[in-house]
Amino acid sequence: MDAGQFCRRPEVVCDDSLQGFLKIGCGGFGEIYRAKHTGWVMDVAIKLLLYKDGSTSSIQREAALMFQGGSPYVMQILGLYEGRLGESRLPLQCGLVMEFMAKGSVSGLLQTLAGPPPWPLGFRMAHQIGLGMNFLHQLSPPLLHLDLKPSNVLLNDSLVAKITDFGLSRMALSASRCSGERDEDEGGTLSYMPPEALQSVNYKPSKASDVYSYGVLLWSIITGKEPYSGAVSSLVRFRIPLGDRPDLTLIDLSETEGLEGLVELMRSCWDQDAQRRPSFLDCVNVTERILEKHQRGISDAVRDVLKHLDGDVCSSLRSVQISRNPQNRERPQDVTGSLPKQETGASDSGTVNRDSFPRPAAPLTPLTPPRTTQRQTSTPGNFVVKERSRRESGNSTGVHISMSNVLGVQIGNNNCMSVIQRSRQRHQTK
Repeated sequence: MDAGQFCRRPEVVCDDSLQGFLKIGCGGFGEIYRAKHTGWVMDVAIKLLLYKDGSTSSIQREAALMFQGGSPYVMQILGLYEGRLGESRLPLQCGLVMEFMAKGSVSGLLQTLAGPPPWPLGFRMAHQIGLGMNFLHQLSPPLLHLDLKPSNVLLNDSLVAKITDFGLSRMALSASRCSGERDEDEGGTLSYMPPEALQSVNYKPSKASDVYSYGVLLWSIITGKEPYSGAVSSLVRFRIPLGDRPDLTLIDLSETEGLEGLVELMRSCWDQDAQRRPSFLDCVNVTERILEKHQRGISDAVRDVLKHLDGDVCSSLRSVQISRNPQNRERPQDVTGSLPKQETGASDSGTVNRDSFPRPAAPLTPLTPPRTTQRQTSTPGNFVVKERSRRESGNSTGVHISMSNVLGVQIGNNNCMSVIQRSRQRHQTK
């Protein structure tokens, strides 16, 4: 590939090449849509970029940098989008056309697993993210990410990690300066921001800023948790410059070979002194050695996680919880089919245990108004079926089944239940 091909400008993609727009989420820089490109015959993600000054010049200029390919661990930018999402009444909008990542983000994976991934997969993710970031930092000029976090690392069908949203923080900050406004969320995510960014108004981002974020990201992958979960943002903003870091007591270094080396790397990445942090080239040299020790287990780990993500029951049964009333000692009739695992946030239950996979999850908190559906069987141990968003007081008998986003279920033989169908939630693509 010659230099001209490598630095070619991205193609402009318009509505006449796209069909089936479907909104799949909102990112820090705008809405995200999935669509099918009729010419390429493939699904793509359209990330609309919102700018206060309404100008597209900065998008085109920075997208040309982001368009540079060469790493399988950096999200591919396929082109620039200019259109109205297939609706002539909508205003003209612009954004990025990106490859569609079917398995969502690392953040979504940790929530679905309710904890960390199996060790071989976790080590592979750590290495692939380091490789992607090293590629961005090796460009001339270097391309800083400035918002590296689990939701900005996406996964393809084989759970290969790819970095997205690189360079967008700088674009957003430039645009906000043009309008004389500032949005703190556009400059990075608080829990992953380095201490120097929180203690000086004269802070200038550097490669060491991304390395710090990588260190916190490693902690999230190892523990399956969000750093400083439950802490108020003002306290986090105050304590990080004083040296506070995510809780290391949640990590048992004896769990697997190589973990101690990864934790040592993690701590060096979030060093208080930016000058003492390693480069990403140093990081990948460490993660490569660790990954070699777990190479044989990667295929099994990927297969197990994919099986869990795809589900060996109907994926529409998103969240089911069954609890038996202690007063009922007789076993109820069997529920047809196996019960699906719950999809929820990362577990908060202390030290991570990867001996059994997948792990049980805590129930979801519903986002919809309460509805109750109730049916009793004629067999011992009556069933009361109801949405999780409503809890009835008083003594009740039987088995309680709480569920959300359910398309259908059968209890026993010749029984039925009517359920209100809701739109299916999808992983965000960023």
